[in-house]
Amino acid sequence: MIETAAGNHSLFNAYVKERLDTLCGQFDLKYWPSLDQLVRAIAADAESATLEATDPLPLAATAATRPSRADVFKALFAAIEENSVHHHGQLPEGFRLTDGTLTSLVKCALDLGPNELADSAYVKRLRQRERNGDM
Repeated sequence: MIETAAGNHSLFNAYVKERLDTLCGQFDLKYWPSLDQLVRAIAADAESATLEATDPLPLAATAATRPSRADVFKALFAAIEENSVHHHGQLPEGFRLTDGTLTSLVKCALDLGPNELADSAYVKRLRQRERNGDM
């Protein structure tokens, strides 16, 4: 089951798989937990787990105490930053979209009408609040 879960995980296949195969060959199945014991242990662990976003995009979109339309823009800002040359991405240093362009991108991405979500003035205020650390 571990090998199936690891799939094409290159580090597992390069370093762990062979050692696990050797270990499995040394001990009869009576020394290993059964599949249902493994599943129960995973379920118990999952039940007490706390979810946290570790990637910048979901973190930007979910960090607010209450959801708002600003979350979409924050995720877009994070995506632009994450894909900049500074972070080994393709967007050139100093890349910046206008407030109107950001508004249009989000409206197209969410398939919204012209009067839905926000306008460029909203994006301008949002950027200003973000620069001031008010968010």
